Amino acid sequence: MKKLLPLLLFVLLAFAGCQPKGPVLYQTTDNPRELNANVEKFVKQTEKRSKHYTAMEWQIAVEQFVAMSKNYVEFRNAMTEEECNRFDAARLQFMKAVETNGGEEWVAEVKEAYAKVMQ
Repeated sequence: MKKLLPLLLFVLLAFAGCQPKGPVLYQTTDNPRELNANVEKFVKQTEKRSKHYTAMEWQIAVEQFVAMSKNYVEFRNAMTEEECNRFDAARLQFMKAVETNGGEEWVAEVKEAYAKVMQ
């Protein structure tokens, strides 16, 4: 057992070092059929990482949210109602992560950015 402990500790530390850190980057697309998959991936990863975001990382997250929203605006006329609803569900999930982990300042920032994009 004593021989396994150092090995186990090494494996745990190595695994911890492999965990991605920092803000998630949204992958834009030229295909409206790929949009929701990219958005959902961005939101899911943001939910996981945002618990430890700094102010700079939140700023990047808002910028990525704007890019995601602009991508949606570009394609929404080519999307079905179901696809638009799926985007809205992911957007609301992102907002929940912001409310939970970012605080009021970032909620206001995201709402303002979204309003500008949707004009």
